Amino acid sequence: MSAIRNKQRLIHLYRYLMDHTDEDHQATTNDLVDFLTREDANASRKTVKDDIEVLMEEGVDIVVSKSFYNSYFVGSRTFEVPEIKLLVDGIAPNKSISKEKKGKLIGKLLSLLSVYQAEKIRKNLYIGNNCGTMSEQIYYSVDRITEAIHEGRKIEFMYHGSARGGAASDTNAGVRIVMTPVIIRSNHDLYYVCGFGTGGKRFEAYRLDHITRTRVLPLKGDPHISGPALSRFLNGMFDMDTGAQKEVTLECADELTDMIRERFGENVEIRRSAQDRFYVKVSVTASPSFYGWVFRYSPKMRIISPQGVREEYAAKAREAAGIAADK
Repeated sequence: MSAIRNKQRLIHLYRYLMDHTDEDHQATTNDLVDFLTREDANASRKTVKDDIEVLMEEGVDIVVSKSFYNSYFVGSRTFEVPEIKLLVDGIAPNKSISKEKKGKLIGKLLSLLSVYQAEKIRKNLYIGNNCGTMSEQIYYSVDRITEAIHEGRKIEFMYHGSARGGAASDTNAGVRIVMTPVIIRSNHDLYYVCGFGTGGKRFEAYRLDHITRTRVLPLKGDPHISGPALSRFLNGMFDMDTGAQKEVTLECADELTDMIRERFGENVEIRRSAQDRFYVKVSVTASPSFYGWVFRYSPKMRIISPQGVREEYAAKAREAAGIAADK
């Protein structure tokens, strides 16, 4: 029993140092002896010193402050506080993940720090209520999609929403989608799976929190793209150029409602223009990326105002048509 306890003692000591020490919170030799005694482990000043040396030899960065009562703390960690802060801030506003899942995921990241470092981040953390409804389902989908990308296979899933560049569906019933996944992409605090639809010609993106019943098919996927070619597809689908913002009114078909709310927020003001169409006023950069984005959804989307943006869009469309005709 004593030999087993000695092995356990080393593990308990490691966990204590990781959880309860940092540069501002050091533990003396006596502190560690007291802790191990409470854990019912055989401990003395000498065994603590010996165990610390073993941990240091195994690569744990334990800093020793020399004095009559030596004190110890964990120096560098796998992730430092600023790195964990960046990761947590990337998760907190995400709209695809449920609030419960965000809490668990952030908790796992914070466990890589001392309890004192983690508390500093928690005090400035705001998750809010703008969260997705999927819990285990989104994790399952990510796992299956990652597997398919790695093995070069197609996936099948039920989709309950409108895709960027893809098909629309009845939100409740869903539609069956078969695609070759290429990448999982985050955009505007949402996660998407991006890839090629049936036939391998149309590049599409689907929100992960609108996906259910994902499975990997035995079918070989369409040829993948990567590097600059993939960047061009993604930039054309998601990104708008930076610059001066303009208020632009668009008229859209009802089936684009989900897509508009995803890009411009759930609270964007929508007004009915016809039985199956609506007006929406949004702030955008009137750039080639914006015009390309509108053109992708034409004739289901058109620019109403201002007149200058309408005219520039028309000129770009004529220019593109002329280039196509010359070829």
